Amino acid sequence: MTHTLLALLAPGSVEAEIGRVQRRIFEDHGLVSSVALPPLVPVAFLGANEPRRGVLAELNASVSAPYRISLIGLSWEDGWLYLSVDSGGVWSTLRAAAREAAAPELAKDVPGLFPIREGFFLGCAEAKAAQRETIRPRMPVGGFTSSVLSVMRIDAAGEGGAWWRNVSVEVLDEIPLRGRRR
Repeated sequence: MTHTLLALLAPGSVEAEIGRVQRRIFEDHGLVSSVALPPLVPVAFLGANEPRRGVLAELNASVSAPYRISLIGLSWEDGWLYLSVDSGGVWSTLRAAAREAAAPELAKDVPGLFPIREGFFLGCAEAKAAQRETIRPRMPVGGFTSSVLSVMRIDAAGEGGAWWRNVSVEVLDEIPLRGRRR
């Protein structure tokens, strides 16, 4: 399965902190899906095709600067764990702009590997319901005021739908998310 994902990537220090959370979940619970992908905030699955050139610049221009993205805690979405964020509208603006500008197929949601949610993807789909209650890693606090807007190709395959057991990620394009000043 090949999927193209539009995602927000945090600055290096925050990325390292989220990476430590992912590794703690794997070490404490053995959940491979928690470390299958790098720390990222999914914005939209774009299907298998690359978006047209220049679309990241258009998406960047849709966001107002300055912005701050705050870490707000763990949440589950359809059996997947996320470190939720409050982006002050940046995430929803990017998602809406992606639907309008990125590709015609975004008029509706493109099915992906996991639900799109405003938060860092932490995996954990293979956790049983009782085990989910025990997944409580120490979470970083704070937030960040810079990020990268990235388009990545995810090639994934796994028996029984466990795509996270055989996955590779390639960054196709990225730009710093600066937004536009008013």
